[in-house]
Amino acid sequence: MKFEMNGLDELVNELQRTQSHMKQAEDAALKAGAKVMQEGAQAVVRVRKGILKEHIQVSDVEQGKIEIYVDNQGRAFYGYFIEFGTSKMRAMPFMGPSFMRNRLKIEQAMADSLRQSLGLVM
Repeated sequence: MKFEMNGLDELVNELQRTQSHMKQAEDAALKAGAKVMQEGAQAVVRVRKGILKEHIQVSDVEQGKIEIYVDNQGRAFYGYFIEFGTSKMRAMPFMGPSFMRNRLKIEQAMADSLRQSLGLVM
């Protein structure tokens, strides 16, 4: 008995292209959701000089994860204290409430990005 398969190399190549495209689509969706979260946090953070607002950052996508954080290595070091409070100051959270307030918008932005990447948007 003899078997012959034609087109297997093309199939493998197409699967690899699809996998690469899906990774790019996933990264774009994470970035879209993170942008909504970043803007939401910037909208609710208490502003005096605007330093903390300017330092709400979005990380690069690494291993399927993305972070929205306050760059606390410089002038916005106090972001943690504002979010969680201290023994002498009550907390005035902005990241947690922003996520809770915007989670549906974040999910929608991610879903829209995936739809666009997959060509499902007309």
